[in-house]
Amino acid sequence: MLDSISAEILIKGLDALWMRQRVISNNIANATTPGYKSRTVEFEGILKSVLDGGELDKRALKRAAEKLEPKLTVVDWTSDSEDGNNVVLDKENIELARAQLQYNALITALNAQIQRLKYAITGGQ
Repeated sequence: MLDSISAEILIKGLDALWMRQRVISNNIANATTPGYKSRTVEFEGILKSVLDGGELDKRALKRAAEKLEPKLTVVDWTSDSEDGNNVVLDKENIELARAQLQYNALITALNAQIQRLKYAITGGQ
């Protein structure tokens, strides 16, 4: 039913944000683990590079959207902490709140798209 490119990207974005929330929660849980290095999820930059990739026709854009995947990276900068842990709790809490807001916004956008399809299918009834 949701076979459009925008729906595909919205769903991939939701998956990336869900992954980001899990990674941030894991970072927070390991804030006192000696030697732990925080992790991040990169998605927006990957999406931007796909969309800025030049003149893509609809089929090429659909294939690119289907292959779009978030990337988990380890933050390797060192901290002032003696135990080598580089988790900054304030930053992680802000990022978690931002990810939750973005997730809610994408859910709203996907629901709106579904409602438009429903309206079109039922002829406005």
